[in-house]
Amino acid sequence: MTESYSELNHVSDDPLVKESRIENLGSFITPTENFYIRNHYLSVPNFSGSTWNLEVKGQVNSPLSLTMNDIRSLPKKELDITLECAGNSRSSMMPQAEGIQFNHGAVSTGRFKGVSLKSILDLADLKSAVKEIIFSGGDFGTEEEDGAVFSNTLTYQRSLTLDQIRDDNILLAYEMNGSPLTRDHGFPLRLMVPGWYGMASVKWLVSIEATDHSFTGFFQKNRYVLIREGAEGATLGEPITKLAVKAVISTPKHGEVIPKGPFTFSGFAWSGWGHITKVELSVDGGTTWGEANLINNQSVTAWHKWEFIWHANKIGHFIVKARAYDSKGNVQPSNVEWNFRGYANNSIQTIAVRVASGRP
Repeated sequence: MTESYSELNHVSDDPLVKESRIENLGSFITPTENFYIRNHYLSVPNFSGSTWNLEVKGQVNSPLSLTMNDIRSLPKKELDITLECAGNSRSSMMPQAEGIQFNHGAVSTGRFKGVSLKSILDLADLKSAVKEIIFSGGDFGTEEEDGAVFSNTLTYQRSLTLDQIRDDNILLAYEMNGSPLTRDHGFPLRLMVPGWYGMASVKWLVSIEATDHSFTGFFQKNRYVLIREGAEGATLGEPITKLAVKAVISTPKHGEVIPKGPFTFSGFAWSGWGHITKVELSVDGGTTWGEANLINNQSVTAWHKWEFIWHANKIGHFIVKARAYDSKGNVQPSNVEWNFRGYANNSIQTIAVRVASGRP
């Protein structure tokens, strides 16, 4: 599987990290070549679909070892799912936060096909003592924490509680945008947890383990927690879970010159806590706001497109902001409280445009 990354902005080599170009996020479904990539280690698994197996084990009455043919034979489910990296927009957090310096492009939406997690767990028949489900990827490497080096065989693992896995839309996906998953998107199987930050959607899934105790793995307790100013140690951090309400402007891009007259701003908005109810746009730096038009979206697991027609009657420079609201009463803030790793930054995106007398 040859993968081309020419449409993505390069962020890191070790691990490989590429973010989407905001101006390429115009379509509801992000083409695979435009879809952001966030790996955790330098090397990634190179599985063969014919030799790979998914192990379902632990506190289950019927342990399973499933081939891809086994999984594909189960009832299929297809969902449009928005994924956002927990570190998206980290570069705009002040002071600078620890971690890979994403702009606003570590977000994309794909059409994923697979089987529901529930169908697999039903086959395995969970025991009554189960508290959490641990998901293990096939990738591993070295991590550091406060000068200590963790094993060079540290596997990427995450867990969900029984309450959290009640969501029927949690998917074990083997296709993305109508084709098998690419290697950097988790081939041959990826856990997809709609409405959560991307760290929950474990790639290269090799095992599902039911356990009767709370999971304390590195990527569960030492990463993806909010360590706020004055906190000491990752254990004091609040876990990152659902996507914070957020809007991005995909058209125009920052610094663009637009013609005098009517102009359509557009972008997307999303929230893991509720559906998007309103998006507002300001063309005067936040002094006044106008309501954007929400384009119909039937999906409960994906972002919402919005458009705003601005009648640019004056030439000059203008500061543009967009903010989103969701059905749970959450409003996108102007600023977020600083945290050590810059997670979940949903502060309002700001761009500048120049209106010219004629078409540039």
